[in-house]
Amino acid sequence: MHSNRWSAAVWVLLLSGQAATASEAARQVVGGNPLRETRVTFAELGAGSISLQGVQSTAGLDLGIRKDEVVVSAVLHLRLTYSPALIPDLSHLRLTFNGQTLAAITLTKADAGHEVERSINLDPRYFSDYNHLQLDLISHYTSECEDPQHSSLWARISRDSDLTLTLRPLDLRDDLALLPAPFFDQHDNRRLVLPIVLPANPSRDIVRSAGLAASWFGMLADYRSARFPVSFDSLPMQHTLVFATNSARPAQLALPAVQVPTVSVLDHPTNPSLKVLVFQGKDEQQLRQAVEGLVLGNAVLTGSSATVAAVTYQRRAAYDAPRWVRTDRPVKIGELLDDPAQLQGRGVAPQPMMVNLRLPPDLFTWNRSGVPVELKYRYTAPAARDNSVLTVSINNQLLRSYRLPPESDAQGGGRFLVPLLQNDGSRESQGLLIPAFQLASNNQMQFQFSMDFHREAMCKEVFVDNTREAIDPDSTVDVSSFPHYTAMPNLALFANAGFPFTRYADLAETAVVLPAGADRAALEELFFLLGRLGRHTGAAALQYRLLDTTEALAAKDSDLLVLTGSKSNELLERWAKHLALVFRKAGRDFRELAPAPSAMTGPRQPGRSDEGAAPRVVIRADGSLAALLSFESPVSRGRTVVALVGSDAAAAESLVASLEDESKVAQIRGELALVRNAAIQSYQGGDLYYVGWLSWWQWLWFHFSRHALLLTIISLAAAVATGLFFYGWLQRLAAKRLGGRAGT
Repeated sequence: MHSNRWSAAVWVLLLSGQAATASEAARQVVGGNPLRETRVTFAELGAGSISLQGVQSTAGLDLGIRKDEVVVSAVLHLRLTYSPALIPDLSHLRLTFNGQTLAAITLTKADAGHEVERSINLDPRYFSDYNHLQLDLISHYTSECEDPQHSSLWARISRDSDLTLTLRPLDLRDDLALLPAPFFDQHDNRRLVLPIVLPANPSRDIVRSAGLAASWFGMLADYRSARFPVSFDSLPMQHTLVFATNSARPAQLALPAVQVPTVSVLDHPTNPSLKVLVFQGKDEQQLRQAVEGLVLGNAVLTGSSATVAAVTYQRRAAYDAPRWVRTDRPVKIGELLDDPAQLQGRGVAPQPMMVNLRLPPDLFTWNRSGVPVELKYRYTAPAARDNSVLTVSINNQLLRSYRLPPESDAQGGGRFLVPLLQNDGSRESQGLLIPAFQLASNNQMQFQFSMDFHREAMCKEVFVDNTREAIDPDSTVDVSSFPHYTAMPNLALFANAGFPFTRYADLAETAVVLPAGADRAALEELFFLLGRLGRHTGAAALQYRLLDTTEALAAKDSDLLVLTGSKSNELLERWAKHLALVFRKAGRDFRELAPAPSAMTGPRQPGRSDEGAAPRVVIRADGSLAALLSFESPVSRGRTVVALVGSDAAAAESLVASLEDESKVAQIRGELALVRNAAIQSYQGGDLYYVGWLSWWQWLWFHFSRHALLLTIISLAAAVATGLFFYGWLQRLAAKRLGGRAGT
């Protein structure tokens, strides 16, 4: 059986029909509820073509539907090409949906060899929250003896195939037990767009509470990303979050005064199919407690309204982000997955098994061979020694390939452990190293089993593909021996992992600088960044602080995240000697830097730090220019400032769009990244500082390793000093013994 390699995540996108690039048809109204028709192609979803090969080959597809929508109709348009060698009477494509066989597409001789289109109606009665769509190719090229893996047994489904869905909104009950739905629905693989409604002229504490909620929803959205459009007083026509105190309430929503922290879910006043999640408090402190109650107690909320009597929590420890690989012990691969079935395979060519490894970005891997992995795997042993292999890769780079011996060889080998289910499987254990230079903050390990198919002779075999493979969940990855130490500034660490702010998953030592009187663009930038940091860590930002530009000048022992705005530019002018780019009233003050290298295979080395010799230029120009800056905090040594700066209001949006686009994130590095016309240029200066901790001998060896002559002199001096010490000690010992003999 040949399994298609299309990821299940793409198919969740497909059936939800909510990719950003999907075309939206006109809305209809039936029974008072608007119908939404969506057509999405496989290409728009980033999927390749589906390949089916062999006598019996299968492509299994996982599908999801939002809780607040129901499928009215669904039509799957397949554009397929199949082999001219197939016998029409014996060959067909079978479509199964949630265990129900819906159609068998005949493969006629007249249409063979060129692309044809087939439309299949999917019965909406069979849809549920989770669905499984399966395509089975039943193919034969002869009615007599045949090779079940013959090259003429194939079909291809084009990436231009599409699915058209008609969806109707559902009126959900007002129940907190449904949270986080419908405000975030795990079945929806679109980017999360969740409006935040604030009272006019919100206080800083109200904004901080809204930011905490944004970090939690950003954590839930994860890879989807999250945006939080801001409205003042008015409610948009979407599921919405509202934040209010008794003295500051949005005007459009008539909210009663409260005396205790309260979380409520209400119907939208003009559209009952939409919901409003309201956080209220008598004052700003109670409002914050209401949001904390949702973040920490969501699992026990029920009813249309709930009050939060008390909230207690402790500051998190460093590097304990739930989505990072732990650094205090070896981590089992099973801990990194939601479903152990992801480590199971079937057939001679199963889908690759993927395991995501999010590592702390400041792991010190210098002068180390790599990260140790103890790999345990099981498989149905082949009848004879053949070319069956397990290939292990990291970030699409080959690590090792292991031959899969027959059972007789495995039992005789020293690495065979136990038989599985008596005689139908083997279990083996292997140790390997992931080279340090192949690791980044976000990594993916791939395990690919490729089982050889034995062909003895024509008509002597019946093809029964009962092969099974598995990676044991108790296989381990161990980064516990690596210290935390890295060179800064390095915007790549911020863009890819939110470092250094995410060193504490609750942002305990992070201060966000929000200029007084910040506009809508700055608030949306704040909420996006907090949601993105929550995505990186898997934790809400319970401990972050919100400062104005004056307070930032005294923010010691904190890493600073400065948001876009004219007041922020004025703050950065006071630190201009540290910066390669400053937006002044007189123009853009730019100091020339070297382009940041695209990749670094070793530790970063400081260059010349003679800033006086670096050319500077002041430019006046129209048009938008945005930049990411990183430098050591002038307020506190060893702390980092990351600033998002720009020439106008459009700069904030261009920075957010760049951080949200993974293809552009890879281009952000060094100490300065300029965003101009959607293109990114990164620059690296010569001055470095280091964050983290090394033992004294590691520190000495690392920092003196690039000064070979000096290291040689120090080593010789240490050797001479040690020799003189022992020489003196031996002289004193000899004198003491001679003195004792003379006394006798």
